[in-house]
Amino acid sequence: MRIIICLLAIAYASQGAATELNWQQTLQWLKQTLPQSAELDFDKKSIKFDGCHQRDYQLTFHQEFGDAISIDTQIGYVKGKLSWGAHNQKTTTRQWAILPRYRLNHRVSLGLGYIRQMDTNLETSQGADIQLPASNQWLLSSRFMLDSEKQYLEVAVSRALWQANDASQAWAGQGRTDKQINLVYVANF
Repeated sequence: MRIIICLLAIAYASQGAATELNWQQTLQWLKQTLPQSAELDFDKKSIKFDGCHQRDYQLTFHQEFGDAISIDTQIGYVKGKLSWGAHNQKTTTRQWAILPRYRLNHRVSLGLGYIRQMDTNLETSQGADIQLPASNQWLLSSRFMLDSEKQYLEVAVSRALWQANDASQAWAGQGRTDKQINLVYVANF
């Protein structure tokens, strides 16, 4: 039921332009409908300078289920525009992610997640409308808490499959695989 409420709020918010909405009121309403243990955050970033304008919207949700299990989800939308005279282009992309996490003890947790990035759309002033490949990514992460709750080290192994959905895309076999090992240190101040 909570997920349905979140999806309805997102659908409601997507009806108008993002600049016309009062995200703080919508986020506050969503937080009131969720349990106290749930964390919900909306992050809106924008960068603009001569010839470039990019906006990034991220809705994140975190829910604890007891002492050992939690779930993190994220929905994102990025829109960019480059304006350089005759060479203009617009790009948009959407993604969502889910990462259930199991806490082995107070210092170590494991997570198995899925990230879906939909087709990225690229439009140019020359008339080209290009659909870049979509990706499905699976990842296994281990998080090691350090001396305080604000610092941790995360080791993640991931595999992403980039899949072309359009027959006109000349990808050999219509797909590519990307495998990574990431080591991340996070310190929150």
